[in-house]
Amino acid sequence: MSVGSQVTDAMRKLSEDRFEDAVVATSVALSATARLEYPTDGDPTACRKFLEKNLPIISRIGWVSFGVSQPINFRYRRLDSRSPGIAVRTMPEMLYDVVRCTAVHEAKLPDNLRFTKQPVIQLGNDGELLLPIDVIYGLLMAVIASPKNADQQVEGDPMFSFGGKSKRVNELWGDRNKMKTFIGVS
Repeated sequence: MSVGSQVTDAMRKLSEDRFEDAVVATSVALSATARLEYPTDGDPTACRKFLEKNLPIISRIGWVSFGVSQPINFRYRRLDSRSPGIAVRTMPEMLYDVVRCTAVHEAKLPDNLRFTKQPVIQLGNDGELLLPIDVIYGLLMAVIASPKNADQQVEGDPMFSFGGKSKRVNELWGDRNKMKTFIGVS
């Protein structure tokens, strides 16, 4: 499967409200793209670098409902059972360690992490986290914008709407500057 087919799969699953499955496909596309952009780095380093580099895109799309375009830190449970409890995680840590790694290695999300169509971020006292699906779209648009994916396409060439504007997804492949201009990131 190609990056384009994984993005197609993720977008289809998002439209079917199958958010957990969409995150798995998105995570596979993200990992493949990160390794293309940073071929000499291992998967964890490549993914973290990719997320850091694309935080403006991910944040702008992911937090659009809140009028925020900066990365957000999260209180979330530790994944290491030897030191349980709650820790503060940066957005790249959260997206890589919690979302991407759990999705790729376990083919599911952690029990206390959920996505919703609603424009809400909800943090529970025991580390539960509810995030808007806009975060998944932010990850997908970062993957689409990667110059290393310029030869990819999404089946059906769906529209991506943002900020009152719409553009065909296939017009955005491989052009990070075009994506930034479209979503209003300088």
